[in-house]
Amino acid sequence: MRSLDNFTNIGKAVLIQALGIQKNYTTIIENTVEVVDYSNPSCSSCKYKAIIENFDKDSDMYKTASTYCADCPNKLLTTQNVTKKVYHNEKNRYGYRPMLKSNALKLLLLLHFFHPDRFGIIKNVDTREIAQKLNCNIKTVWNNLEILSSYTYISYSKTDTYSINLILNDYENYYLPAHKNGRGFLVLSFDLLNKIILLDSLVTLRIYLRELINLDNANLKGQASVDHKTFKDIRQVLPAYCKPCIIKKSIENASTDIFTTSINNNIIRFEIDKRYIAKNQKTILLQETTDKLKKFIMDFNSVIPEVNSGEIQPEKYNSFLPVDYDMVYYKLISIKKDELDDLANIAIHYSYDLMMLALSNVYKQYILFDKPIKNLPGLVSSIVRSQLDILKKAA
Repeated sequence: MRSLDNFTNIGKAVLIQALGIQKNYTTIIENTVEVVDYSNPSCSSCKYKAIIENFDKDSDMYKTASTYCADCPNKLLTTQNVTKKVYHNEKNRYGYRPMLKSNALKLLLLLHFFHPDRFGIIKNVDTREIAQKLNCNIKTVWNNLEILSSYTYISYSKTDTYSINLILNDYENYYLPAHKNGRGFLVLSFDLLNKIILLDSLVTLRIYLRELINLDNANLKGQASVDHKTFKDIRQVLPAYCKPCIIKKSIENASTDIFTTSINNNIIRFEIDKRYIAKNQKTILLQETTDKLKKFIMDFNSVIPEVNSGEIQPEKYNSFLPVDYDMVYYKLISIKKDELDDLANIAIHYSYDLMMLALSNVYKQYILFDKPIKNLPGLVSSIVRSQLDILKKAA
């Protein structure tokens, strides 16, 4: 059985396409702003006030006068309510692909946990394992792989009776900055994925995934836990057949603890269980893992002088200090802070044990013999991937 990632990143643009592009709509945003108070007696005989009252706002004269008024030492300010129309067009913002139904949508999410490389390529995926994870038969897996391929979410090729290689087609775009049309990504934990897979209703699945995206809003730094939506809001992101009664039934009958929901005066309140706010959990786990690794290195380095003087080494360091090595003395481990953070990320992404096994290999093959290491995290990550390939073949 293949070891899957604990966390993964899924492009928001791809996920929104898969859920179905929202219908175009307009919102009115009201703000209170400070403006120059032209009823001020000091303005009564000013030519710039006269220009502002008589020239179009887009004219150069108006703009010049506004600059003078803004810098005027005699100006007084007042407040004014302003409204702004904002047009929303998800097709233009996120692009378009046909929306997916339940099995294809769950399969797309699951594939992201199979260790994609930096290009989004995943090798030697066993379709029998996919079927087991999705609680479906192998024929369903093949049918939905074909759907994902025909809709261009993925490209894949069969390498054996049950094995495939594939690429997540937009994977490299997940990490583009906003000025290069990057739309960000959603961090998803494997625990949350398992809860999502258990959702029976396609309507509930679409609503919940949309809410996960909403709560990951950049302005909220991905840490919000509560959201409120009207039935009208939710209908905008669902197919036309999803009337309020269908939405209400889907939410009320959802047998999951991902969200706690309540409905009051046509307002639906969603509160996510804090266990499933992946960014929060990943941050906490990252700090815990960093501290754990730092303590290991400190303890290891404190023991090395004793081992070098002939004392018996503690068993927990056996993987780093093999007894069959003919060493005059063992070396200390020196890791920079940024390397420590990267190693902790590798441990979270795969597992702490796999990362430590890879680090012990680096120690025995490089550090002990003073071999130069250009990129320690990259080397550890490469070894981890090789270990996973060995484990997969053994299975």
